[in-house]
Amino acid sequence: MQAASPGSSPALPKLLLYLLAVMLGGALLSAPLFHLGKAGHGWLSASSFHDVGLVKWLLAEIERAQFTRYFNRAVLVCAIVLIWPFMRWVRLERSLLPAWRPYETGLKQWALGFVLAAGLLLALGFIFLQMGAYQLRPDPRWWKLEEPITAALGAGAIEEFFFRGLLLGLLLRTMTETKALISLTLVFALVHFLKPPEGWQIADAAVTWSSGFLVLRQIAAGFGDVHFLLAEFATLFAVGWVLAKARMQTGALWAGIGLHGGWVFGLKYFSALTTYSGNWLPWIGANLKVGLMPLGTVLLTGWIATRLLRTR
Repeated sequence: MQAASPGSSPALPKLLLYLLAVMLGGALLSAPLFHLGKAGHGWLSASSFHDVGLVKWLLAEIERAQFTRYFNRAVLVCAIVLIWPFMRWVRLERSLLPAWRPYETGLKQWALGFVLAAGLLLALGFIFLQMGAYQLRPDPRWWKLEEPITAALGAGAIEEFFFRGLLLGLLLRTMTETKALISLTLVFALVHFLKPPEGWQIADAAVTWSSGFLVLRQIAAGFGDVHFLLAEFATLFAVGWVLAKARMQTGALWAGIGLHGGWVFGLKYFSALTTYSGNWLPWIGANLKVGLMPLGTVLLTGWIATRLLRTR
């Protein structure tokens, strides 16, 4: 697909401004959301129906929730609230999406992508177990597949629809294919990289109105950690690039949804069965999306996929 006016990119600055507004809004909203959650916990605990099943579950969830979880939810709320004005601003519409038919070919591409991505990632996890980088949990639940499957199907479809469907179509309006793929992949990696560091928290008693901005500072500090940047951001970029190339090669979203879902399934399933042992960065990280070895596996998956997938 050729751009209408290569070299100009009016949609990209608007997309970056949307992401900035979402993060700043999340930083502002996180402290009020945190205090609302704690107040709700106190009210529910004192109420007459605190022993009701659903209320007990909600109370337990609030007790476990730390400030960074409220920050993540605040960012999600801002993303949802601002998505409609953003879509109107950049004129996102159905015509940007690729065709879904023929369904038979699409389902085959989805299955190929899912099996290839999940299979190679879980094979890598098995190698990590043999190396001692991970240990099986005391009572691994091998057949607890509901959460990994649900996450795989949801993330694969929604994210591919938005990133490789609408946003890529939007960028291809005004950019060459190469520039559009690079720009979208950088945005994709950035969005998934913008999260609080693993294990870092703010004590409940120390939460103030500015705590959300402290989380933003910790996120920004991650870009100064060379090992972490190579270990995770590079892998996220590789994932986004493989998915974008699959979209352009096949002219549809089926293969990308399968690949994306397969990676999410493998990541969630392996994390539920194992625990990380020691510090193996930059080669192996705390999960299967962090490290240079996962990066190599993603690139290998993409290389195999380009040779097996049917070209549009």
